[in-house]
Amino acid sequence: MAHNDKSSTAGNLILILVAMVLGVLIGVMFASHDRSEHPDGTLQGKVSEVLQLVENEYVDEVDIDSLNEQLLAVVLSELDPHSTYLSAKETEHTDEMMRGNFEGIGVVLHSEDDSAYVGQVLPDGPSTAIGLLPGDLILTVDGDTVSGVGMPSDSVVARLRGPRGVNVTVNVLREGEGEKSFTIRRGVVAHTTVNCAKMLDDTTGYIYLSSFASTSHREFHDALVQLKQQGMQRLIFDLRDNSGGALHSAVGIAGEMLPAGSLIVYTQGAHSRRRDLRAHAGGLFTKGSVIVMVDENSASASEVVSGALQDNDRALIVGRRTFGKGLVQGEFELSDGSAVLLTTARYYTPSGRSIQRPYGDGTDKYYRDYIEQLFGEAYADSMTVHITDSTPYNTIGGRTVYGGGGITPDLLLPYRKDESFVYYNALVHQLLINRVAFRQVRRHAASMLQRYPTAEAFKNGYTVPDSVIEELVREGEKRGIKRNAKSLAAQRKLILAGIKANIGQCLYGNDAFYDAYLPMDEDLNRIKNIKIELK
Repeated sequence: MAHNDKSSTAGNLILILVAMVLGVLIGVMFASHDRSEHPDGTLQGKVSEVLQLVENEYVDEVDIDSLNEQLLAVVLSELDPHSTYLSAKETEHTDEMMRGNFEGIGVVLHSEDDSAYVGQVLPDGPSTAIGLLPGDLILTVDGDTVSGVGMPSDSVVARLRGPRGVNVTVNVLREGEGEKSFTIRRGVVAHTTVNCAKMLDDTTGYIYLSSFASTSHREFHDALVQLKQQGMQRLIFDLRDNSGGALHSAVGIAGEMLPAGSLIVYTQGAHSRRRDLRAHAGGLFTKGSVIVMVDENSASASEVVSGALQDNDRALIVGRRTFGKGLVQGEFELSDGSAVLLTTARYYTPSGRSIQRPYGDGTDKYYRDYIEQLFGEAYADSMTVHITDSTPYNTIGGRTVYGGGGITPDLLLPYRKDESFVYYNALVHQLLINRVAFRQVRRHAASMLQRYPTAEAFKNGYTVPDSVIEELVREGEKRGIKRNAKSLAAQRKLILAGIKANIGQCLYGNDAFYDAYLPMDEDLNRIKNIKIELK
């Protein structure tokens, strides 16, 4: 049987089972199967009966455990778009991300062409002082070959990570120097979520938060302390591409900018009474002006923070309408270490707006509507947002805001429509800027770190050679992206910044990335000096 036919058969089987579980279990069995052996008439009993029938009678061999997991995932997706099943492995990864740290050797993996490289050596991690360098090709981990053998990147990561205090031997190949071996004692590695905290000018601070982990409030608090010491009087808080995370961190972060007692968010569901979450006393930045940057990928906890600051007339929200994920999931652990993320309530902003976009027509349409929204707003003649819920809500200052899903910014920033971006976007889409930048890291990491010992030295001293731009263009041509001299000239500075930012991140961390990238961030530059007026 052809591969596609087998895939189709498996897919049809899942659909059949889901249909049965969702109410089409009418108990039609052939006479040879005795109903008296299955006295349990509950849904659970019927599901077990069907799965046993498949295991014993189905035409092909079936992995019943895998089928069970797929079935659970599909059943939960029928409830709402965000209730889901997590395998034991997925549960462990999710808990790790929410915890804000992991146990391992302290590197970021870079996967490319069936090979695993050291993408970045994390500061203060177990690998910092032993000589491992970004760009090193990882050959073996404790004797197991991991590159050039088709090993998935998560399997390589699993071999590198492990309990703190346990040694792991990693053999690498360094360009120009040959094979090297390192024995590394695993430790606890911080996963920071405040990726950037810096002053943009004498009075304007900037914080970029990538996600909401358990450590995010403390990280944000520390960033505020640092920036206030440097003279910050106004804050630009960047939540673009932040898909959310821990609610308690969102509440803590919003509370740093709101007066004590301010309502931040409330949750409510059919089986959970209303729960109000408010700002505590002692917020570090309750007076200075705040701008919050959001986009179509800002979701969940990002929407809690931006909605709270908007409804309390505390910040100007700028950017594009957020995703619209306003369903609260509780994690319910199962006996085998897997878990169910089950929606138990909805988020509501202080004015009473539901953050959640409508999903009554099914998960497929839910995401299809999101994509259509993006295309509609991207190609519109003017930057407007279609209001799906015309019910007016009022901020504490009397401004009118609307619900219908997501947070609509006070100031809308249009998509970039210059046709010269088509060529640039094609290079980005195929990860070629990242690939060519990393090739420089592989070739020159040791010499660059010697020449530029700090991120500041790299920022002030390194210039991307013209030969790297030509290499990028050739890589694009190999993948069907024709050279576009006009676009290349128009976006050359942006391309150079992208290459330098990626090299800097590998060698020096996030500070070097943002030093190179932020000056080219058009949206940030557009609003950096804007006067805040909430009316």
